[in-house]
Amino acid sequence: MTQSFRRCGAINRPHRFAIITVWSLLAGLLAGLPSPVSAVQPGGGLTTDWSSAETQQFRFFVQAGGDKTADELAALYGQYAETAYEELTAIFPLPSPLPKIPVYLYSSRAGYEAATKPLLARQAPDTMAFADPASGDVSLLLSDFEGLTGIEAENQIRYAVSHLVTYAASGGNIPVGIDEGIGSYIEKPVNARLARIASDVQGAQQQGRLISWFDLNRTNTATDPELAASLRYSMVAFLIDRYGIASLRAFLSELQTQPDWTIAMQTAYGRDPGKDIEGLWKSDLPRWTTTNWRRNIFSAFDLKPAEDLLARANYAGARAALEPSQTLFSQLGDQAKLSYVNTLISQCDTGVQAETLMTQTQQALETFQYERAGNLLQQAKLQYQQLPTEQQPSDLITQYDTLIAEGTSAQQRLNDANRLKHSWRDYPEARDAAVDAGTTFAKLGDADGSAQAQNVIKSLDERQRRIVLLLIALGLLTVAWLVLWQRTRIASSLFWG
Repeated sequence: MTQSFRRCGAINRPHRFAIITVWSLLAGLLAGLPSPVSAVQPGGGLTTDWSSAETQQFRFFVQAGGDKTADELAALYGQYAETAYEELTAIFPLPSPLPKIPVYLYSSRAGYEAATKPLLARQAPDTMAFADPASGDVSLLLSDFEGLTGIEAENQIRYAVSHLVTYAASGGNIPVGIDEGIGSYIEKPVNARLARIASDVQGAQQQGRLISWFDLNRTNTATDPELAASLRYSMVAFLIDRYGIASLRAFLSELQTQPDWTIAMQTAYGRDPGKDIEGLWKSDLPRWTTTNWRRNIFSAFDLKPAEDLLARANYAGARAALEPSQTLFSQLGDQAKLSYVNTLISQCDTGVQAETLMTQTQQALETFQYERAGNLLQQAKLQYQQLPTEQQPSDLITQYDTLIAEGTSAQQRLNDANRLKHSWRDYPEARDAAVDAGTTFAKLGDADGSAQAQNVIKSLDERQRRIVLLLIALGLLTVAWLVLWQRTRIASSLFWG
């Protein structure tokens, strides 16, 4: 039963979609309701051990024997496929959308292997989702595929969809090396995998084992399939980094009418691929294998990492993540997404400026420059007002406001103390102001302000002490004078008496 679904009744693959559709409609009409594919009887291209579910661009056919229904698997893998198709057709626009792409999910290993065996020679060694561009479908084995992690499954699907789109964009003439390189490059970056690719390429260059572009673009010529896959990735990465997406898009367009890829590439790039472009690729490999292997402009389709960083107010990190997206959408001419990215970058720039002002405010507070800190914080608030409320550090702003208010108040009280200390009648008020200022400065850790307040208090206390001593001295002189006067008065009375 494993092959009866895909080749039952000697029906060849190019006619399968029409047969599936016709028999599904007939069965639905007979039942009076729309019928699932599993209801179609044998002999019409389908068997009853298959069921189906659809997304916008894909139709998932699931062979019985698995744990999940067709609807569950379409929900699980459908978004990966839809996203890949959307992004790839943005990179390589098609004259018209592809018909709904069948994705066959086998539970029978024998059936899966029979269907994918002819495709092994052209696709990467670790392929688990095989695309057949001639038939326009994808095949995978459920038992193996369900053991993959989410990103592994997504990348397998992106790789498969890539082959279908590039095949259509090139009129079926895309050479295997470029095709495989694009398929790998469109996958979401995984650093461990990219590091291995860079290591393979670096080792091949150092050991003189580089494969020519001519051989990379031939089927069944690579004695080391893994090395060939790594070199093909680096080849496409070089073309995109050096010449941009527009040239690669033009190359696939040229292939529609010129099946010789070397001539099509020379037309699209304006340079001889063997003498010039391949030579530049080799010269660039030391730099690419050292640092640039991390760059993958297609990963910039995904804006969520940058949006998450921006939501956490990591403005510098968000801006760095958005710059490749700005480059990507600019090259694609996608004005709507480019405008959105530019808006996010503007928010990042505003946030960075606000953070810089907050840092300067902190530095001013650390050096107890309260007036300057207040001015800087006010500027920071104006910047933050341009950002969403959730990105504003309200607690920190409140804390800085409190510190600035306390410091400013203490400075004002100290100024009051200095002003009042010159009048002996205002000594009590001056001393209270100095004590208040000193207490607040000590709380803020402002040793200089606290010392100034202490000096005012000390000065006031010394003046008060001098006044008391002066009064005491005056009192003693007064007493002495009275005693002397009294004694003199008594002596005079005695003499005249």
